[in-house]
Amino acid sequence: MWFRAFPLLVTLLCLMGCDYAERLHALRALPPAVMAEAVVYARNETHGLGPGGNETGFNVIRLAQAGAEIVAAGGAEWLNAQPGGRIEGGWQATPVPRTEDWMGRPDSAMGAWPDPTVLAVLNRYGPFVVPQEHQAALDAALNAPGSYFAFGPGGLVAVIVPGTRRAYVFHAG
Repeated sequence: MWFRAFPLLVTLLCLMGCDYAERLHALRALPPAVMAEAVVYARNETHGLGPGGNETGFNVIRLAQAGAEIVAAGGAEWLNAQPGGRIEGGWQATPVPRTEDWMGRPDSAMGAWPDPTVLAVLNRYGPFVVPQEHQAALDAALNAPGSYFAFGPGGLVAVIVPGTRRAYVFHAG
């Protein structure tokens, strides 16, 4: 009789393993010295399969108090001196610049770049829903001083917000 439950057990273990791998992927984007404690929210979607398919994901990570304090005191210079993480080009202080990395194109009627938002990155390949409380907190951090952001491979973006003990790791690509 146990053999009838075996396929279900294998499927459950695979799903749990995929969830664990996705959370580990988000945690490894950050330098270990920031003291990430746990992934408190994670959502990943796949749009299409195989070549040409895209994956979009959004993760919220809680930082230890000590890690948040170290980042706040040391800033981008300290972050750039830390080993580990999967960042290309280095950490920068917020507010993020109004460039096409974040926004695509300026508003043609006004000729100005709109404020950077997390959905401008995540919705590149299809609609992606982020809970309002996470979206509002991250959008505020992107547009005010006091946080740090960096780009990684495959459309990955990491943002550390020491004031709220949160890091956000998201990607679309």
